[in-house]
Amino acid sequence: MNRSGWLQRLYWTCLAKPQEDRPLYRFLLDRPFRSILEVGMGAGQRTRRIAQLVEVPPDVEKIRYIGTDEFESANDGKPHLHLKDAHRMAAQLGFRAWLIPGPPESAVVRVAHKFGPSDLVILNGGLDPAHPHQGPLANWLEHIAHEGSVILASSTPGGPLATVALPSTAPLHRAA
Repeated sequence: MNRSGWLQRLYWTCLAKPQEDRPLYRFLLDRPFRSILEVGMGAGQRTRRIAQLVEVPPDVEKIRYIGTDEFESANDGKPHLHLKDAHRMAAQLGFRAWLIPGPPESAVVRVAHKFGPSDLVILNGGLDPAHPHQGPLANWLEHIAHEGSVILASSTPGGPLATVALPSTAPLHRAA
C-alpha cells in the first residue's frame, strides 16, 4: 500500500467520525461489495461515507444499493432525508439504488421478497448484535444476507455498529 493509502486507512479506521461507524469503514476498506442494504438511512451521512469508501468489483458496473427509512414520515425527532432527496443523493453517489419507505420491520420484509440477500447489511437499530436471534428483524436475517455477507448492526439507531454472525436456523422449507 502506498503512503497516501496507508494514511487514508489510518484516518478511516482510527480517527474518522462518528466512531460508531469505524467497523463499517474497516470492512469497506478491506473488500469490494456488489450489493449493500442499509436499514435506517437517517439524514444520509453514512450513505455518503459508504460511497466514498466502497470499492466496486471489476465485473460490476454499479453497486446495488438498497436503503430503507421512514423518510419524511419519521417522528423520532432526528433528521431524515425526504424520499425525493434520497433518490437524488443515491444517483449522485453513483449507486444503482432502490429506496424503500417505511418502518424497518415492514421495509425488511419487502426487501427480502423483492431483492433477496445483499453482500453488506447495515441495520441501524432493531437488532442487538449480542443477541441476533431476538428482535423484530432476526427472523429476516437469513433472507437479506447470504453465507458470505457482512452484517453490521446496532441495537439502537445511531448506536455503535458491531459484526453479527448469521443465526443458524433450520430451513423453513425442505426440498423433496
